[in-house]
Amino acid sequence: MGVTKDKAIDKVLKEFDKASKLTLKQIELLQNILITKNKKIPSSTSQRLRKNEKRLDNLELKISEKIISVVVLYSPVASELRNLMACYRMITNLERIGDLVIKIINSIKKLKDSRLLLLNVEDINKMTDLTYKMVSKATLSFINNDKDEALWVIRNDIYVDKLNRRISRNSILAEEVLNEITKEILDYTAIRIIISSIERIADHAAHIAESSIFASEGKDIRHMES
Repeated sequence: MGVTKDKAIDKVLKEFDKASKLTLKQIELLQNILITKNKKIPSSTSQRLRKNEKRLDNLELKISEKIISVVVLYSPVASELRNLMACYRMITNLERIGDLVIKIINSIKKLKDSRLLLLNVEDINKMTDLTYKMVSKATLSFINNDKDEALWVIRNDIYVDKLNRRISRNSILAEEVLNEITKEILDYTAIRIIISSIERIADHAAHIAESSIFASEGKDIRHMES
């Protein structure tokens, strides 16, 4: 029974690793789009993003079902149960990150003019790069049982928030100079959705890191002062 349980848990972790890598691939595709500074996204890239999103949705369902099966069939001990519950939390965060990537892509497509995007592209790229590192380190902290990596993610969430505020401020100042008010307001709204979604991805990375610490130490540090 023990070997069977170990294999079942190992399968959950392997599927989690697949979901983690697929989520990071989605962020990489987003980074490539932002680097080109062009709101015209190739149809091949859009199709790949959509295909990956469906795969991520399916993985979330598959992992959730496997976790429930392990709990019901094998009565995992406390430490195993913590890992499974943490994994359950994290796969939900990964799926939401995937949703946010698609939301950002849709907002880029809605831009009427690329001026605001170009104005802020350097900071947006910094924001996306940091967010990518946060998601990567958060998932690896769980896989490698590395608390330091998880704490790094939680500490760096504040820097994504600061970049969000700076981009918002720069965009508002630019709005005061530009004349085509209606169009620019629509573009400002799109930029706000883009950066707010990136910030939310960073928040989900922090939640994954918190779950990683819960898995390794049994401490729930959510809502605690950092």
